[in-house]
Amino acid sequence: MQHFSTPIVALAVTLWCAPLGVSALAGDPVATSRPLTTVRSAITADDVRSDVTALASDDMGGRFFRSPFAEKAAVWITGKFTSIGLKPGVTGDSFRQPIDKNPETGPNLVAVFPGPVADGSAVAGAGTGYIIVSAHYDHLRPRRSGDDKIYNGADDNASGIAGMLAVARAMKACSAAGQGPACTVIFIAFNGEEAGLLGSTAYAKAPTVPLAEIRGMFNMDMISRGPARQIYIDGGEIGAPVTAALRSANEAIGLKLRTDEHPDWLDRSDQGPFLAKKVPAVLFSVEDHEDYHQVTDEVAKIDASLAAEVAQLVALAAIDMSRQAFVPRVAVPAANPGSVPTPAKTAPAPVSTPAPSAPSAPHTP
Repeated sequence: MQHFSTPIVALAVTLWCAPLGVSALAGDPVATSRPLTTVRSAITADDVRSDVTALASDDMGGRFFRSPFAEKAAVWITGKFTSIGLKPGVTGDSFRQPIDKNPETGPNLVAVFPGPVADGSAVAGAGTGYIIVSAHYDHLRPRRSGDDKIYNGADDNASGIAGMLAVARAMKACSAAGQGPACTVIFIAFNGEEAGLLGSTAYAKAPTVPLAEIRGMFNMDMISRGPARQIYIDGGEIGAPVTAALRSANEAIGLKLRTDEHPDWLDRSDQGPFLAKKVPAVLFSVEDHEDYHQVTDEVAKIDASLAAEVAQLVALAAIDMSRQAFVPRVAVPAANPGSVPTPAKTAPAPVSTPAPSAPSAPHTP
C-alpha cells in the first residue's frame, strides 16, 4: 500500500452508486447454502504462509515494479494461476496485460474462473456479470546499503496475493462440490501499485470486461498484521453493496470488521481507479505498522491465520454476490483486451531508503 491523495476521496464520498443487481443478503436463502466447510478446507493458514514465504523471499528482490524481480514474481504468480486451473483472462492464451510501453515494467496478470452457463432457471440475472478479486504484487527496490537491503514486503503485499490465490483455490473446490460461484470470477494481480496505482489505472482504462458488468471488487492489500481476527474494510458509498455482502457472510466467519473508518484509504490502493468509475469495490487492509515499507516486513511477523480468514470471508461473500439478481449499470463495451493503454503518469519511483510511516491511531469501534 502507498501514501498519496487524489480527488477520488471526494468522489467516492460524494457519489452514490445504487446497489443495482444486489439484493439484501440478510435472511436470503443463499446464507443457508454457503459452502463454509469447503471454503475452510480449501483456505488454510499453512497454504497462505507458504505462498507469502515464496513471494517475499530474498530471491524475489523486493519485486520493484520495473525490474527483473517484478518479472520473476509475475512468472511465479502465472504458475500458480495455471496450477489452480484458472484460464487466461487477457487473450485466449495469455494472463499478461501490459501497463505501459516500457519493456522492463512487469504486467498485470489477469485470470478467469468461468461461471456456469446460465440456463434461465435461476434468479433473474444470476450468473451474469463478473466479480473481481485482486491484490498487487509489486513492492520496493532494494536499498543501496545496510546488512539487509531487501524490502521483502511480506504483509505489503505478499499477504494480499496469497489471499487472492487462496480464494481462487476455494472457488475451484466449491465448484467441484457443486457449491461454486454462479458468475465468472476474475483474479487480478496488479503491478505498479507502489508507483502510483499504475496497473489498476491501466486496467480501468482498458478493462478485459465491461466495467458496468462488474458486480463487485474485493481488493486485498496488507491483510496479515494487527489485532487478532480484525480487518478494516473501506469502500465508502460506492462500495456499499460489497460491504453489505461481507457483513452478511461474516456471520459465518466471525471476524471483527472495521468498516468505512478510513475514507482517506479509498484512493490508496487498487480499488481507487474502480471506485472512480463507480464500480462497487472495497479495500481490505490493516493499520500501518512499524514494519510498513521497511526491510523488516518479513514472513516471520505475519499472522497467516488472519490472512486465511480474510480470504475465507472474501470467498463466501463473492459466492453470495454471484447468486444475486443483477442488472448491469450501463452497457459500456470493454476496450480491446490485448491493447496497450496509454501510459499512466508515473509517480516518482520509491526512494531507496523509504522513511518509516507513523501508524495511524486506532479507532474505537
